[in-house]
Amino acid sequence: MKTYSRFFYLLLFLVATLPLKAQTWKNPNAKVEDRVQDLLSKMTLEEKISYCGSKIPEMERLGIPAFEWYGEALHGIIAWNCTQFPQNIAMGSTWNPDLMYDVATAISNEARALKNAGKKEVMMFSPTVNMARDPRWGRNGECYSEDPYLMSEMARMYVRGMQGNDPNYVKTVTTVKHYVANNVDKYREKIHSNINRKELYEYYFPAYKTCIVDEEATGIMTALNGLNGIPCSAHNWLVNGVLREEWGFEGYVIADWTAVEGIETRMHYAKSQAEAAAMAIKAGVDQECYRNKTKLAPMVYALDDAIKEGLMTEADLDVSVGRLLRLRFMTGDFDDPALNPYSKIPSSVLECEDHKKIALRAAEEAIVLLKNDNALPLQKSSDKLAVIGPFANRCWMGIYSGHPKSKVSPLDGIQKYLGSEVAYAEGCSVTGDKSDKEKIKEAVAVAKTSDKVILIVGNDEETSTENVDRKSLKLPGKQHELIQAVKEVNDNVILVLVPSGPTAIEWEQENLSGIVCAWPNGQEQGTALANVLFGDVNPSGKLNSTWYKSDKDLPDFHDYSIQSGRTYMYYKGEPLYPFGYGLSYTDFEIKNMKLNHKKLSVDGRLTVSIDVENTGGQEGKEVVQVYIRDLKSTQKTAQKALKGFKKVTLEKGQSTNVDIIVPYEAFSYYDTTQNEYMVEAGKFEIMVGNASDNIVQKKTVFVEGGVIKPRKVGQKSAYYVSSDPNRFKKWDDLYEDTSFLYAKGSKNKKASGIVFKTVFNDPGFYVNTWDAEVNYELVSEVANIELQMLSNPIGTYKLKKSKGVNSSFSIKIPIPPEYGKEVTLNAIPHQGNVKIKSIKIIPPKGNKPYLIYPAKVVK
Repeated sequence: MKTYSRFFYLLLFLVATLPLKAQTWKNPNAKVEDRVQDLLSKMTLEEKISYCGSKIPEMERLGIPAFEWYGEALHGIIAWNCTQFPQNIAMGSTWNPDLMYDVATAISNEARALKNAGKKEVMMFSPTVNMARDPRWGRNGECYSEDPYLMSEMARMYVRGMQGNDPNYVKTVTTVKHYVANNVDKYREKIHSNINRKELYEYYFPAYKTCIVDEEATGIMTALNGLNGIPCSAHNWLVNGVLREEWGFEGYVIADWTAVEGIETRMHYAKSQAEAAAMAIKAGVDQECYRNKTKLAPMVYALDDAIKEGLMTEADLDVSVGRLLRLRFMTGDFDDPALNPYSKIPSSVLECEDHKKIALRAAEEAIVLLKNDNALPLQKSSDKLAVIGPFANRCWMGIYSGHPKSKVSPLDGIQKYLGSEVAYAEGCSVTGDKSDKEKIKEAVAVAKTSDKVILIVGNDEETSTENVDRKSLKLPGKQHELIQAVKEVNDNVILVLVPSGPTAIEWEQENLSGIVCAWPNGQEQGTALANVLFGDVNPSGKLNSTWYKSDKDLPDFHDYSIQSGRTYMYYKGEPLYPFGYGLSYTDFEIKNMKLNHKKLSVDGRLTVSIDVENTGGQEGKEVVQVYIRDLKSTQKTAQKALKGFKKVTLEKGQSTNVDIIVPYEAFSYYDTTQNEYMVEAGKFEIMVGNASDNIVQKKTVFVEGGVIKPRKVGQKSAYYVSSDPNRFKKWDDLYEDTSFLYAKGSKNKKASGIVFKTVFNDPGFYVNTWDAEVNYELVSEVANIELQMLSNPIGTYKLKKSKGVNSSFSIKIPIPPEYGKEVTLNAIPHQGNVKIKSIKIIPPKGNKPYLIYPAKVVK
């Protein structure tokens, strides 16, 4: 009887556990790799293939809903009502990786909040770590720096903040892009970057390696261009060789927009789509970026033929799909939300006050004071102030921006700071049009009657964006002419730049008394600018790239060799503003430099100790910068190379000691014969200053020769700081008071005015805005009308009868909050009598325009 009972209970146990063992992929306690293999074994070939594009269809029989592997979070989630932080080029100018961590934490909290609400997924195509080697690149604004060390340290903390520190789950998936050397945008999908191996390893690879090896970034996006004759998305050495074998990368690789298709159609490297898809998979690429309402990625359609034709096997495909599934397990997609700490992040974090405060702090620290002949800070006095320029009454946040409810333009910020209106004139358009002559006249008239002028100029997506490279470092259009015309009638001009990168303003540097670089600086840019201009905040930003005097100072755009005279490391001319440069309203003294070693042994660490004193009259922040130079080398080496920095805050009269650690690895070069990093024995000069051209302390150290041990995932580099507090923080440590996270929010008020309804269909590619024309009938002499989408402001427009009773004006509609669903636009009259007859929607890239008409009027 006892034997029968034992057998019965054993059978009962086996029956009870059979479903769990049969559904290993649903078991959160099982190993991730076991879960991946179990789910993979249950998928059909068609289902596996469907995973290789951004739009992943539903797998109904397995209970897995449709999924979109597509998200943008460059400096804020591209969505509505999400906080927009300073553009990457601005964040790089903060020289503050801790601040970068806070920004990334806020961005990823908002991403998770949207996922938890069922609105977005957390597969993010960022950060961009392409080196800013040439400021003419259309996407230069997406870069943190021209310097590989500064780039690495900023990108490191972006990845850390985005992925979070939970041991079991990642908060968001980061996709480091564009691998590699995509620094020309025009014809990028057809051209090759030709770079020798030494410069790849010393300049173009380091930031990727930092993100992968040290921070264990989850994804990589291969670039649209080719490298040395092979398309990046079919480059076996680049992906399998370097990324997966050398660096030990276990994450997923996605090809940039239809780049796999382009292996055949644009690069002519493959003979068919099937061959192109097989090349990508066999090179280590798992997925192709493509989003369309009805079509899947070209790679998806080609993979079945690739297998049937024997160009690859289903086992090859399994490797790629397994990597993609692994990421979904890591995000917790198939687990009980109660197990995942990030499932608790509520929608109340979206554009919350804490995030806006971080955006403001980042914007303030990003602003760089370029020139100050006692012109700044301005006094809050009775002086008549004018704010002029095409970027004055506009909150330009840069490309790949979302659409927050709150956006503070420079004009808004200054008027709010002063508590009164100031004189304003647009001055001219950004790129130049027939009305500029009249606009410049208006600006001159305003400047004549003002005591001081804040002149705000720059460049935007019309001259620098994806697929559009800058033609010149000069300000586009008639902006230089505007500056000169205003200066001719008013000597008290403060120039504020909102550029996508280094800008040639040699005349302005010689003739104006105050110049500020404010960047596309996020949604709080106007408040930050006012705080800096009027001295409430002491500017502390430092340039993250060399600013040249002229286009003539740059090598050929397609020359990828850094040693040909690019960046502060190899440029031998006199720059307009050097790398690391930035002024302050106070003065600092850097002194008493000490080294802990006279001779640095293999794998040793050099501590550079320095005293910093604030000798000026107010609190300020200074960035202590450490550069090294090889005094005698058999290699061609940089004139100087940044290897350490630290930002410190000091009250007036206060001093502090700063220790900056420079690891042995910092003295290495890449040996192309041995294919490894080596240190050549000899003397190195250690230089400390507050800019690359302002070195105030120097000492030499003898460094022993040796080899740098290879590092891959699981083996951190010498730059990795395991004790960094940012490695232990939880998602809600960002907030001093967490009570708002769980408070019930109030319902949005219904917008009034003239209501229009429409559906925006996905054009299948990224655009920042849609064009539209508003057709109106003006009854009164003048009228002011505000346009909103889903209660979010698009802009306010002043209409004059002198331009015609029946007329129209052009607008830019921000990316719709969601494609394929009906959205509401509101036209709200604030002054005068105007009838909005229709709005002409102009889809991007030549798609047919259409008219929408008023649905109703809401009082």
